[in-house]
Amino acid sequence: MLTVADVVQLDVMEGAKVLAAKERLSQRRVDWVSVIEIPVENFIRKNELVLSSAIGSGHDPALFCQFTRDVIQSGASALAVATGHYLRRVPEEAIQLAEEAKMPLIEVPWERRFSDIVQQVATELNRKQDQIARLSKDVQQHLLQLLLRGANLSEISAATEERWSQPSIIVGLNGEILGQSPRSKILSRLWAEYTEKHPPVLVRRLSDQRNPIHTEWRWFRLDDHNCLEMPIRTASKLQGYLLSLLPRGVDVEEFAHAEGLIVLEHAATTAALWFLQNQAVRETELKFRHDFVWSLAKGEFHSREMPRSRARTLGFDIDRSYLCLAGRLEKAGPPRPDPEVPDQLVTRLEQEIRRTSRQMERLLMAASQGVEWVVYLETPPEQAVESAHEFLDRLEAGLLPGADGWRLSWGIAENRTGHFTFENGYQDARTALEIGRKQKGPGHRSFFKETGLYRALRHLGNQPEMQEITWKTMEQLFNYSKQRGIDLIQTLKVYIRHQCNVSQTARELNLHRQSLLYRLRKIEFLTGLTLLNPDDLFLLHLSLKIWENEINERP
Repeated sequence: MLTVADVVQLDVMEGAKVLAAKERLSQRRVDWVSVIEIPVENFIRKNELVLSSAIGSGHDPALFCQFTRDVIQSGASALAVATGHYLRRVPEEAIQLAEEAKMPLIEVPWERRFSDIVQQVATELNRKQDQIARLSKDVQQHLLQLLLRGANLSEISAATEERWSQPSIIVGLNGEILGQSPRSKILSRLWAEYTEKHPPVLVRRLSDQRNPIHTEWRWFRLDDHNCLEMPIRTASKLQGYLLSLLPRGVDVEEFAHAEGLIVLEHAATTAALWFLQNQAVRETELKFRHDFVWSLAKGEFHSREMPRSRARTLGFDIDRSYLCLAGRLEKAGPPRPDPEVPDQLVTRLEQEIRRTSRQMERLLMAASQGVEWVVYLETPPEQAVESAHEFLDRLEAGLLPGADGWRLSWGIAENRTGHFTFENGYQDARTALEIGRKQKGPGHRSFFKETGLYRALRHLGNQPEMQEITWKTMEQLFNYSKQRGIDLIQTLKVYIRHQCNVSQTARELNLHRQSLLYRLRKIEFLTGLTLLNPDDLFLLHLSLKIWENEINERP
């Protein structure tokens, strides 16, 4: 950028004297140059070098001081006054005003033509713009070449540091450091300390007037340093942040127009391209891994050697003992066949599954299709139940608190834990999941050993003769209950549960003894079975169980 110090060094400024704020020359940016006389009003732009002959104010020191004050308030870079004609000598009060405001006040010999000054300053501004354009192109090409050669985020950070001489790091959404430049040890340490204790304290955003495009960039204090936090986005999706320390003494707002910002801008863009590239690679790899796991679960391999070679390529070890868990993501509320799951939740669940397996120091294979999941967790057969509970407890503790009403249902094939039991394990885990959801509802875990009764009832209920017996026994009770509003089926359930104890049954149903006896006689009349006959009671109980299981099996 062009500064007042650069302007003062121009040939056309020979003989000029800096009267105020001499130490601020190199910090005052020059974006424009113009000749201004009174009144100032709103004719001066910020960072503008103002030239004046004092034609309207040189005869009156108070008026010139007011003119100086107006120039200061406009945000000008500096005021250069031609002395010797309208203004013999710059008033001390004006010099004091400029000094207090830290705005350079320059005395220019009357012989210097303003047109020459304007021309040379404009030439320098154009030259600086050309330098910035060349810098931008050079940095962009250099970083893109790095990316095309397969550079990682640390190499991108190193190139950023090399180009603007300040350390930088690239962090993920959770604050983890993904890449760092060679001289970023202090920055990395400060960042790690801050993320452990609290989020960084925001100092300010760049003002919209100064940088309207990039108002998301933020400045915050990191120990005694100013640090820039620049979001890295791909297709409006936030991927992480580029962090870099600012040089000491650099004003954060002025830095918004500095050449160093160009380097950081291209670095953030290159990092975004890296994330896109990495995401494409990960998605492809993830698809291959998921397809392989589902192929194991569905028994699509006809020999053990065939999946072994693919497993090694994908980083799996299928020669271990695995426990199969079948899961389903479900939204709280009325059940829906295929609820739409947010991508972020799917990503979080996968991350939690892998994090939990690392905590337990177990190998793992996992895959998803929509809301359905299959997980193979390395487990010795004798530890299947304990390992399943530990895994799911840790997983749900990490996922569910921020899952916004989503729940996980699980079926566990603890009976199939072992070597190369992938297909049978998935079938049993899937059976446990389906039966558990229908018997307990969503959000529970069911082991295969708990489903024996329901599998037996399902098998019996599929027999035509048993279907006829069940329907004949229960149809009359169901129709009577529906027509009269008296739930004879519930009455029978409670009566059997209390082992035919009339008093306990009446107490639970809140009925008079005579009312209960009336219902029991009605059950005997409608079914043609006697409750005091053990065989009839067994048939009633079995029919009731098959009936309930059939109701629960219905979608």
